Amino acid sequence: MLTRLILLLALLPSAALAEVCDKERPDWNPAHGPATGLDELVFLFTSLPGLGMLGAITLAALTGQKRYFAITALFSALIGAAQWITVTAPDELTRAAISEGCVGPQTLPIAACAILTSTALVFLALLWLRERPATRI
Repeated sequence: MLTRLILLLALLPSAALAEVCDKERPDWNPAHGPATGLDELVFLFTSLPGLGMLGAITLAALTGQKRYFAITALFSALIGAAQWITVTAPDELTRAAISEGCVGPQTLPIAACAILTSTALVFLALLWLRERPATRI
């Protein structure tokens, strides 16, 4: 009976057995508990795509050029779509990382990408409307 229980517990996913979290999120520590949405947001904006989004919106805001706002909107929309696809159709590695607790809910990062995309599109529209000549009726 005890042997069966030990074997059953050994089959459950854990950080030591699957070692998914060592590859997916090497800085995550099981002692800190499962990852939260805020952890995922910080992970996004400290990764290379997130830093690219921050750099693009900064460049767009500093220069005020339409093309940089368009690039920012496109780039953040692509990253948000990639996260959405990961949430709706996770692969085996992502499922194992979620079950181990090192990958949290992606709601905040997807919302941040949507907000950044919509903000860039609004500023792009404002710049486009400002440069258009007034029409008379």
